[in-house]
Amino acid sequence: MLTILDLINHYLGYFTTNSKTKGRIYTVVSAIGVWYLLYLAYRFFANGRWLRGTLIAGVFILLLYFVFLNILYYFTKSVTKWDVSPYIEKLLGGPHVEEETQQQTVIMPANGLYERQDVMPGLVDTNATQQANMDLLATELEQLGLMSTNYGHLGTQAQRHIIAQHDIIFANHPGTLLPYFDMVTTDNTVKIMGGVNQLQARELATLSMVGMVPARQAMEKYHLALASVVLNGGIGHTATRTELIETEGPYSLKVEVAYEKRR
Repeated sequence: MLTILDLINHYLGYFTTNSKTKGRIYTVVSAIGVWYLLYLAYRFFANGRWLRGTLIAGVFILLLYFVFLNILYYFTKSVTKWDVSPYIEKLLGGPHVEEETQQQTVIMPANGLYERQDVMPGLVDTNATQQANMDLLATELEQLGLMSTNYGHLGTQAQRHIIAQHDIIFANHPGTLLPYFDMVTTDNTVKIMGGVNQLQARELATLSMVGMVPARQAMEKYHLALASVVLNGGIGHTATRTELIETEGPYSLKVEVAYEKRR
């Protein structure tokens, strides 16, 4: 069951899918998979293992309850007075995380604005020379005061929430949009160029995939343009049970590619 959800999450990452659509997909998969627990409980009861059967049946009822709540939330506009989600959210500090997350810096694309349905994530490869150029660019951005180092104004609880999802949060969260970026097509590769301006642009990475399609194949079928190139990395935080620990990670690029079908 968890493997199926992990695969769905992995492949949905290639598409521009909002959180509600993902939630609906997860709810459908969970609504199907939860019945397997009922089957397991039945098998334990049939074999005379009443304690284990009762425990699994209890877990089934609990998960079925949350599946029911998800169906109400994602597929209807109805609510129920038996919803314990607000109490769980309050217990886990959910509202506090949401309030602090709203303080994140909004990043505006520098190469124009595109509709979200016309943009897909790009996958990049980086060699040693490109990585060195990326490190040098990060230093330049810091010296010019163009890279924030305040963890997106997030408090400890909000940082822990992000670390739980990504293992680390960088000081320049949610990333630094490059002042200048472009892509250059050579014989068989698509190079991503970036810098503080066009004259100082360097080769930073090689675009290998656009969504689930190889970059060269995508260029044959679509007009492509970089919608945004965001730099992540450097000083960051990881978490232990009691505190946040400062660490350092390599710089990387998060790339979004706009596309339009060739006519």
